[in-house]
This record gives sequence, structure tokens and C-alpha cells, in this order.
Amino acid sequence: MLTTVFQKRFPQALGLVEGEKVRKYQFSPSGRTVWVVTGRGRDYQILPDSLFCTCDDYYFRVMEHKKQLCYHIIAQQLSEAMGKYSVAELTDSRYPEITSKLTSIIPRE
Repeated sequence: MLTTVFQKRFPQALGLVEGEKVRKYQFSPSGRTVWVVTGRGRDYQILPDSLFCTCDDYYFRVMEHKKQLCYHIIAQQLSEAMGKYSVAELTDSRYPEITSKLTSIIPRE
């Protein structure tokens, strides 16, 4: 059923989950969370509540309504549902360090 809905993106996403490529960063004391999925050689930030990803596929296919979701978002959703992801607990002082690495890869106009 999931391969029918997501086509080739489902096995790609499942491969990321099985390859332990999904990480959840939890920051304290704020309680902020950052999800990161390692794709083909790069890390991408996922915002699960808004189904947003920093990958090119999201910008060029998902936002233009050519595809429903990128496989990084599918991987994050699967890993969370399955409980198959690594967790890094960090202090809030590390938040800018983690997010700056991710924002530096967002495409610019």
C-alpha cells in the first residue's frame, strides 16, 4: 500500500530508516527538537509538523505540487512511528551550531 502511494520514494525512505540515517536532536532546557535525515551525502532538516524539508526535491517538486513528499520527510515520519531513530540530547547553547550547519545548505535565490 505505501509503495502505491509513495512509489519509489517509500523504499528509499525505508532504506534511510534501516540505515539509521534519522536523528532527533533534543535541546534543554527549552525542549526544542530538530530532526535531521542524512540523504545522499548531506544532512537535511525536517520540520514534521509542517512537513517541510531543506532538500532540493522539496523546493523543486513538493512545493510546485509535482510530488506529495520528499523521501526524507517520509523517512522521518516512518522512523518516528517505528521508534527507529537516534537521539542526541544537547544543551540549548548547541542549538545555533546544529541549525547553522543545516541552514547553510538551503538554496538561495
